[in-house]
Amino acid sequence: MKITELKRQLNAMDKAELISILCKLYKANKQCQAILDVEVCGASAEAPLIESCRKKIHAAFFGRQLSLKNARTVINDFRKASQNNKESIADLMLYYVECGVEFTNLYGDIDERFYSSLESMFADFVMILNSMENDSYYRRQSKRIRAVFEDTRNIGWGFSDEIARIYFDICFLT
Repeated sequence: MKITELKRQLNAMDKAELISILCKLYKANKQCQAILDVEVCGASAEAPLIESCRKKIHAAFFGRQLSLKNARTVINDFRKASQNNKESIADLMLYYVECGVEFTNLYGDIDERFYSSLESMFADFVMILNSMENDSYYRRQSKRIRAVFEDTRNIGWGFSDEIARIYFDICFLT
């Protein structure tokens, strides 16, 4: 069924039927649950969701097995649930890069795919950062952002050079 048909069907239902469908979706799927929590409760539902996402990202890097895919999925799922809250999305993207930098500094050189993933996430982070209306988020997070840049200085594979290039694309640097 296409969205237009879905909307037509939903418009024909009464309130009790709609509530029943939403409750079923809420129980059946974690992503639906997150979306509905944010839609219904707003920002108050976002804080615990962000904390849960941070734990999942950390586990994707430092759990039993490194899984960049799982960490990226967490961010993508959050993006869908968060009503496009740029600061929250940026925070998780930055956290992903921080975890990756910590991982490589702890365990040594990884592979090109690993570094490419961190570089692309950092570039996406900077793109969101640069699209913000003012520098308030940057000022609050500048130490974390600068630490990513500084903590990559001794990492090879051209990684530190690419992180530096992306870092200096930040429009709020003074």
